[in-house]
Amino acid sequence: MDLRLLLPAIVVWATTIVGLAAPQQVTALAAIVSVICCGSSGVACARGLVSWRTVGLLVVATGLAATCATAMFIRQEERADHPLADVSGKVTVTMVIRDDPTVVGDERHGRVRTRVVVNQIGARTVAPGPAELSADTAQWSVLLPGQRVRALVRVRPPPAGSLLTARLTAAGPPTLIGHPPIHQRLAGAVRDRLQIVSSRALGSESSGLLPGLVIGDTRTLDPVVQEDFRASGLSHLTAVSGSNFAIICGAVLMLVRAAGASPRLAAILGAVTILGFVVLVRPSPSVLRAAIMGAIGLLALLSSRRAQAFPALGAAVVGALLWWPELALQPGFALSVVATAGLVLWAPRIRDGLRGMRIPPGPAEILAMAIAAQVVTAPIVAMVTGTFSVVGVVANLLVAPVVAVISVVGTVAACVGVIGSADGAGAATAELLVRGVAPELWWMRVCARTLGRLSWARIVVPDGVLGAAIVLVVTGLVVLVRRGCARWMSRGRRSSG
Repeated sequence: MDLRLLLPAIVVWATTIVGLAAPQQVTALAAIVSVICCGSSGVACARGLVSWRTVGLLVVATGLAATCATAMFIRQEERADHPLADVSGKVTVTMVIRDDPTVVGDERHGRVRTRVVVNQIGARTVAPGPAELSADTAQWSVLLPGQRVRALVRVRPPPAGSLLTARLTAAGPPTLIGHPPIHQRLAGAVRDRLQIVSSRALGSESSGLLPGLVIGDTRTLDPVVQEDFRASGLSHLTAVSGSNFAIICGAVLMLVRAAGASPRLAAILGAVTILGFVVLVRPSPSVLRAAIMGAIGLLALLSSRRAQAFPALGAAVVGALLWWPELALQPGFALSVVATAGLVLWAPRIRDGLRGMRIPPGPAEILAMAIAAQVVTAPIVAMVTGTFSVVGVVANLLVAPVVAVISVVGTVAACVGVIGSADGAGAATAELLVRGVAPELWWMRVCARTLGRLSWARIVVPDGVLGAAIVLVVTGLVVLVRRGCARWMSRGRRSSG
């Protein structure tokens, strides 16, 4: 296993966290120290005092740390010098919506929160400044990413641990300026049509669940179903994750390879599939992160070249943090990285073990993904939520066989359904496809409801590092006991034979 990019990834991650949480002076000091360490190691290597084999990794790691710290310092300077940072009270701004507005609270009386980029204050054009906007649900929830708007807002200081220039609260309705980009309008049309088709073909609970499972659209997801999924450890299925990309891309690759396509053509079609799926579910930082992780996980599972997949994971972590530093403090990013590492390191081994138990290759790969991802992410979930899902592994194993079917059929239905009018042939075909996965959706809801409503489904543990440590120790003990039992049974078979 090639672990050479593990240290650089850890160093960049730690440096980014320092840059987000610490004052500018600390970030500047980290950049200076990293430059000194990198330069000293490089000079020592150049003069023959030490070999490149000894300090090469240190040079790369400290060089990346210096780059990261310098970039963070520049971003901090830009945030402090932005004109929006000096505004207090109400002001009219022109901004671009960057993410889908997320409803906070009751859908009717709650508010939405979204990321925006402010490029004009009053009549004054300013450098793009990222901000967080809170607004009325009825007036703002229908806006698409990429839409340019003008509105009266109240300006407040930005939240800690971010590079945002301010927090904005809309004091009035938005005035639309132009139209969103065509790819965002197309994605919005696909999402809306899938909602319409699902409501026609399925019951109320399943119709809100399908768009969430397929493209992460939880606008109409029933709160009771959402809580059942959360309690049973299945809530990750209703968010766009690396597994979505791995399933869709994997289905395309298997189809084209079965048709006789060359490896190069299959790779090109796989890349096109990932890009198309990114456009469909909106190219936000979290979606692009999921696309990267899904591609790496797919590489690990569809080939035996884990030595290539792990360096790719390290490079993805470094690149993602350099491009979007705020990912360093997001639990979703940590979960994606750890889950992908589990797929790279252990999923192929679990898959091979399941094949040794005479489980067919397809189900073995699906089960391996579920087991590996659930086990390695449990400590992080405990650290963030203060709970440990006792039924999470069982729930994921029970629904694993239907997840791929729902994802593939639902994606095809979403793409076909947008063709023509809402009453046309495309929508009718999509409705038939959606009806075909009704039993799978029913099975998923039954599993979530049955397991999630058990009184012992979730165990409360201390949140933070202590809770993560407890879950990690317990998980490690279970793995050791399982290995010990397997070895004992193997020895018993050999001695009896």
